[in-house]
Amino acid sequence: MCASNFIMGAWETAVFSDDTACDVRDNYVDLIGDGLSGVEATKKLLREWTGSLDDPDEGPVFWLALAATQWKNGRLEDLVQQRALNIIDSGTDLTRWDANSRDYKKRQMVLEKLRAQLTSPQPSETRVSKRFRDFNTWPVGDLISYQLVSGRLIAFRVIGHHTDRGGTAPICELLDWVGDKLPQKLVTLGVRRGAESRPGHPLTRLMIGRVRANERPDDRLCQIGVNFKPSQKPSQYTVTLWRLLDAVLKKDFGIE
Repeated sequence: MCASNFIMGAWETAVFSDDTACDVRDNYVDLIGDGLSGVEATKKLLREWTGSLDDPDEGPVFWLALAATQWKNGRLEDLVQQRALNIIDSGTDLTRWDANSRDYKKRQMVLEKLRAQLTSPQPSETRVSKRFRDFNTWPVGDLISYQLVSGRLIAFRVIGHHTDRGGTAPICELLDWVGDKLPQKLVTLGVRRGAESRPGHPLTRLMIGRVRANERPDDRLCQIGVNFKPSQKPSQYTVTLWRLLDAVLKKDFGIE
């Protein structure tokens, strides 16, 4: 059997064509945006990634990504620079790649360019804005009405929440009702089934989030004041944004 050139978590040979590298970069920038100094952000990252630093695959990627990110933001620290240069010069990172492959040579070139960058004068320290983090406090089981752009109403039931670096967003199931006035017996309504995401699996769950504070149309949302047990678990859901919700409802549920 021929050895595979695929590296777990790596898509290409560039510094940030790697899940770990992207996570390190995003985490560092978020910490700076939250008000930490460069040194404080580095210390926090080292604590959080302590289990990966000695890993022969993830460890080198961590230091290379951190060095590249710090340099770009004008905050390259001597320790981080030296660790990255040692990794490049020793060839430690290249052990992940098949030495006879084209990707090995491409990765070598990437590392040579990175070395030249890290030993060149870095840019002035950049200002990093705080990342917006979504938030949601709707209890599981609560019913939420939503006014479509047409003026008609629909109703969601909250079945859970999803939390990641971008914040917390609700996971909802859409009740099988559309009208101009909320019905009296909401608890009797079933769940509306949308287009099939794959054969035999219709769309019934939506995670609805936002990347900016003003993207959620709060003037068209209302907590109804009714809470009852969801009919589904918050898994295998489709992800959308509040600003795209009307288009998704029209396309996948036939509602407008």
